[in-house]
Parts: sequence; C-alpha cells; structure tokens
Amino acid sequence: MTTGGDPKMAMRQEYDNRTVGNGHREATPVDEPARAAGDPTLVALDELSAALDDLSRDQRDLAQRIDALRQARQRGASWQEILSREEPPGSMQVVSQMLARLSKASGTVRKELVDVLRSEGASIPSIARLFGVTHQRVSNLLRRSPD
Repeated sequence: MTTGGDPKMAMRQEYDNRTVGNGHREATPVDEPARAAGDPTLVALDELSAALDDLSRDQRDLAQRIDALRQARQRGASWQEILSREEPPGSMQVVSQMLARLSKASGTVRKELVDVLRSEGASIPSIARLFGVTHQRVSNLLRRSPD
C-alpha cells in the first residue's frame, strides 16, 4: 500500500506492519472503513481500540506471570533469582511496553481530536474543559507536530 506522502497514512502503515507484545503476533488490523473515509481521527480511534485489544491480551498474560512470580517468592526464591529466570521480555519490560503502547495510541487520539475541534471552531478553553486539562496543555498539543 502506498501512502502518497501522507505522514498519517505512513504512520498507519507502520503500525499495521509492526509486531507487539512478545514480538510474535501482529497488531490487530485497523478497520478499513475508517481508513477509506480519510478521517485521521477515526484512524486514531481505531488504533486506540487495537491497542486496547492488545493490552487486554497482554494483561491476561501478565496476570499469570505475576502469579508465578508470587509463587516463586513464597517458595523462598530471591528476587534476583526469580527475575533472572523469566523468559524475555521480563514482566517489568512487558509492563513498560504496555504503558508505552497505550500512551502512544491515546496521545495520537488526543492530538487528532484537539486539531479537529480547533478546526471546527472550538476555543482552546472549551477544548481544555472537554479534555479536563489546562488551556496550556491544549496549546502544546496544537503546536506538537504529528508523530
């Protein structure tokens, strides 16, 4: 698929092609109607939804890992021993990956929504109220270049 120089579509293609979690499964595909509609905010929402689906799967896996960590500790193993025996990525790496994935996807949605609300004529203070943030945060989002 060619992106025709559109940075948002290039970002979408990169997201479609990357792997997540343990690096062995592909990301949940983005809804084609949103992409076809050409609405970057819908694409960003689709990306957030896909990230949440991935996080849900990762959360279940992480809960099992945490239970195994707890059991090993209760059997008397040291934390050094427990953590060094984990299969990569380690539990703490998985947590970091999950947080980064959610942060990126939610940040993209926020940026897209701020941009579109402003283009629809919403004031910075009104956008700030909708998002529950300061007007300075909205101004920063407006100045930020698309990722």
